[in-house]
Amino acid sequence: MKKNLLLIATLDTKGREIAYVRDCVRERGIKPVLMDVGTLGNPLTPPDISCEEVVRAAGYELKELREKRDRSVAIKAVQEGGAIWAKRLYEEERLHGLFGIGGGTGTAIVTSIMRSLPFGLPKLVLSTVVSRDIREYVGTRDIVMFHSVADILGMNPFLRLILGQAAYAISGMMEKGTHIQKGKPMVAVTAYGINSLCALHAEPMLQQRGYEMITFHANGCGGMAMEELCAQGLIEGVLDFTTHEIADEMFGGYCRGIGPQRLETAGQMGIPQVVVPGGLDNAVFSPYYPMPDRLKGRKVHPHDIRFCVRLGPEEMVEFAKIIGEKLKKSKGPTYVLIPKNGWSEADKPGSDLFDPKTNQIFVEELRKIIGSKIPMEEVNAHISDPTFAQRAVELIDHMIRKKKENP
Repeated sequence: MKKNLLLIATLDTKGREIAYVRDCVRERGIKPVLMDVGTLGNPLTPPDISCEEVVRAAGYELKELREKRDRSVAIKAVQEGGAIWAKRLYEEERLHGLFGIGGGTGTAIVTSIMRSLPFGLPKLVLSTVVSRDIREYVGTRDIVMFHSVADILGMNPFLRLILGQAAYAISGMMEKGTHIQKGKPMVAVTAYGINSLCALHAEPMLQQRGYEMITFHANGCGGMAMEELCAQGLIEGVLDFTTHEIADEMFGGYCRGIGPQRLETAGQMGIPQVVVPGGLDNAVFSPYYPMPDRLKGRKVHPHDIRFCVRLGPEEMVEFAKIIGEKLKKSKGPTYVLIPKNGWSEADKPGSDLFDPKTNQIFVEELRKIIGSKIPMEEVNAHISDPTFAQRAVELIDHMIRKKKENP
């Protein structure tokens, strides 16, 4: 049976270009399904799913959208309707990959539709905006952004080469398969630069106990991606070594953008989790993520072009409230593990940000909030010490096994 590739484009402006991609994937034995998300004019290439059908799925009428000429409403209509169509095709097992092209608006439409679909399903966008910050387009999803270099307007030898390469790339992804194969149970781990040793120590220990480790960089997007994999049922346990994102979210630092579900999904799903205040000793800034005035005069630790700023007693109280209230919602096994000798490589004896008294304020405040409902343990070790990773792995292994014995 041929695999189906959903091709998404504004056919009133990109009809010729997407038709070339359609012909390329056909040559690879893939069945193209062409969706029109262009609301301004008539399609330059006949679609399989018309723009009228797309917007109607979301409760709009194309004629009315054209009469109103409200660009933001039109974009919302094709995003919502396109996602409804894509989900329907996926649920009916008639969708095995997605491909889109566009400039800024087209990329926003296409990626919005792609973000509504699960991990593992091949997703590729040929776009003019790839050289810029693409975080708003990709979000947490496994979307491949393919740089068009030239504008996607007017057929020429260069654009045909790029279109063909992108078509072959999505074809290869589809040949590989669309589903994440379940093997050994996966334990999710969070890490970032100055406390990644904890994850490195944990991996062989997890392997010895029959687990595979999947690590998420605590860069805002990474933590949220972990939450989504938990929601998708792919994670057996969580070692949340790095809750640093909460600090950057508070101050607009490098790892901001965590969203409302951070530190909540595992608990809601009943997934065992060990939570550690890794990296909460500091917030990270750079020339592109400037430090707020509130933090000027604090101790600083240089990293690269980025720098870590020590956070104080006031922030520790705020962090405890945020984390404590989230953990109290947990419906599954939850354990808080505290490394007494420091929470990052910048926070250890002899380092720039070492301040155990300030860290202890967080511990005391968190204990008041979670009470006896959630166990908390202080380990006489630094977060980068193998003994700390060992204790965390012992705990998560015990929690997972106990849950399986008493589902």
